[in-house]
Amino acid sequence: MLLSIVGTSDSGKTTLITRIMPILKEKGLRVAVVKRHAHGDFEIDKEGKDSWKIYNSGADVVIASPVKLAFIRRVSEEEGNNLDWIYERYLSDYDLVITEGFSKAGKDRIVVVKKPEEVELFKQGRILAVVCDEKIEGYTWFRRDEVERIADFILSLQKQGR
Repeated sequence: MLLSIVGTSDSGKTTLITRIMPILKEKGLRVAVVKRHAHGDFEIDKEGKDSWKIYNSGADVVIASPVKLAFIRRVSEEEGNNLDWIYERYLSDYDLVITEGFSKAGKDRIVVVKKPEEVELFKQGRILAVVCDEKIEGYTWFRRDEVERIADFILSLQKQGR
């Protein structure tokens, strides 16, 4: 299942994800999160390290330890912007994949906003729920502090296979 968490800047998307993640993991779900980085390139490696040197020589690199794995691969702009491609290629074996961002990808979503009128900015996909401290009519609605209820809602969606 692929579920997007979208919202305005500083609306609490990351906070929501980090608060529901332990609950979802405790329920036995294999969960991955794709964080949208819309500002071009990014670095997760350290300049000067062997893996950095190998990557900068032109190779894609897997950094492996006994407890973590990181895959650093060059992709085209089209691939990096294509959530379906990322999901099918790397994440389809997870029970749940949450994306933070990708608001224009048109995926089923939970919208996190500060003000009710901001929901209108995120109608490119099916809105399954809205998280806002003010009540919003016409949607399944949660307050920010209802983390357990939000996690239960996501679990019910996952069980339905949405």
